[in-house]
Amino acid sequence: MSTLSLPLYSDIDLSRVPAYSAEPQPCERRLVGPARQLARADFVKQSKSGGLSLRLRGQVDGDTIPVYSSQGSIEGIVEMVKPDGLAFVAVKIEGFLKLKEFAAGGTSTVKLCSESVMLWRRGVDAGACPLALPFSVPLPTTFVNEGISHPLPPTFATHLKGMPGFNANVDYNITAIVSKTKIVVLGIGATIVSTPFIYKPLTRPSIPLPPLLTPLSTAPGFRETAEWRAHESKILMRSPAANPESVKCKLYVPKSQVICLALPIPFHIAFIGSAKSLPTLLLHMPSPTGDAPRMASTSIQIARQATVNVKTEHLPEGTKMWRIFEIGKGVMHRTGHGADWATFSGELNVNPGEMVGGFDAGCLWVKDCILFTVTPTDMLKGPMGDMRLVIPIRLVTNPWTSEAPFE
Repeated sequence: MSTLSLPLYSDIDLSRVPAYSAEPQPCERRLVGPARQLARADFVKQSKSGGLSLRLRGQVDGDTIPVYSSQGSIEGIVEMVKPDGLAFVAVKIEGFLKLKEFAAGGTSTVKLCSESVMLWRRGVDAGACPLALPFSVPLPTTFVNEGISHPLPPTFATHLKGMPGFNANVDYNITAIVSKTKIVVLGIGATIVSTPFIYKPLTRPSIPLPPLLTPLSTAPGFRETAEWRAHESKILMRSPAANPESVKCKLYVPKSQVICLALPIPFHIAFIGSAKSLPTLLLHMPSPTGDAPRMASTSIQIARQATVNVKTEHLPEGTKMWRIFEIGKGVMHRTGHGADWATFSGELNVNPGEMVGGFDAGCLWVKDCILFTVTPTDMLKGPMGDMRLVIPIRLVTNPWTSEAPFE
């Protein structure tokens, strides 16, 4: 009986092993994977004298401002160096939605939450005031404005410059109060420590992003599936004037239109026209190599509309104003073409600084959409007209997972 032996291998050249890093490089992107557990630590804010400290539990190590999500509680400890002679110790959580309109000078303030908890009171609680008092205050999930209940909005700020214009702010803060008198007026006799915090409700899509569509090699468009939805429009070609033609545009996006803002949003585009009309349009589109169009006029982006309704004594119905601004851009490349058709694929990415999706707080509401435009250099006298496709989407904070489809 023969004996088999393993082959001999040469020594490994470590210089040829590629370098790896825990975080993506500028040319790389993180794919969806198991959630990474971040190191937790206490957030501590002290009074100027150092005699009072507000310690908040469960924060991400290194964060400069506390962050809380929906259906959670603010847990912490109020610490005192000299608690002798105090009348009470309390914590208070407040949230406000503030609107200011520049033209008419109207302002509006809506109280989102106001939760006070007494941690110790002289004459009510036995014994001397301890050096440290723990607390746990649940965050409300809703608020009421003009008799209508709304979900508690996330921390948010936006403004519209000029006249008319507006400022809109949603802010939250937590305050620790220690006082030597039972009633505090203008802070006299009390020591106060306050810090803002970010409220970020967590949301997930109910289904994952679908697989990409496959371009058809011998026919216009893509091999459509039930997980994608095509939104159609037309671009009018003015030549010849006696018999104008049009190019059909089909923009494919995931059917649910509910997408995590931290992930790329895939899309596909198909143009279907004639052998005469399509070449004119392709001058405005990226080339097969991905180069920019020769006539810079094609744009796909994520647009956000923030609308406010500022009510005053003179205008009880309110004054509605809105601001539309870009929060993400898209890139695309050509995936196929024929004599009378062309297809493109790409992805949209939300700007890294955007942390929340749309919401409705009654007098302030935020909506997001995909905006695809084709704008020729000369819309009035050029060979083609313009096109504008608006597709509403809902951006959520967390990606889909099979373990927890909703949060």
